[in-house]
Amino acid sequence: MGFGKLTPEMRLEHPFCIVDQAFAPALCERVVELGQSIEPMAAEVARDPTNSVRDSTVAWIAQSPDTAAWLYDAVDQLVQATNARLWKWRLSTVESMQFTVYGRDQYYEWHADQRKRPYPDDDPRWPGLVRKLSVTINLTAGESYDGGDFMVETLNATPDDTDRRLRTLTEARGLGAAIIFPSHLFHRVTPVTAGTRRSLVGWFLGPPFA
Repeated sequence: MGFGKLTPEMRLEHPFCIVDQAFAPALCERVVELGQSIEPMAAEVARDPTNSVRDSTVAWIAQSPDTAAWLYDAVDQLVQATNARLWKWRLSTVESMQFTVYGRDQYYEWHADQRKRPYPDDDPRWPGLVRKLSVTINLTAGESYDGGDFMVETLNATPDDTDRRLRTLTEARGLGAAIIFPSHLFHRVTPVTAGTRRSLVGWFLGPPFA
């Protein structure tokens, strides 16, 4: 039997999960300190670095046992527990996580995290794996910035029923709130109109859907 792929047409009972206060305030502060200690760079989209779909600053947090093992352990426990309860998909590992900062007028337009094909079999990091679950954790108190809302397309309504199909997750603006969702779903971050929005983003990988 050949491997299939998860397509944007798959409908799910649970298109996303919000975990309120997944990270305590002290843990959020620790993540921000770690992210700010890393050299930042302008955000780009893989294989399309010249497009204008994204405007933010990012720092890549390597899976270093000396500096970030505590962070990877915390995120892994969160995602694994949620996956066991809602999706029960086979997960193998997580990619390097991203500390993201959105300032005034910065944004991330509609996109999906899952690539069109699995990573190549000869990829030294994630051979033959696909992104299955994405997680974003809000590291900034929601009242300290305007705009910057997370939106997701749920696929559980018809395309013309945009009020139900496109969900704005304002309930996930709290400090330490996490959104966990299948990586093939389209999502966006609306422009920040005041203040600064900081978040931690990760992508959990597994074998292709058969």
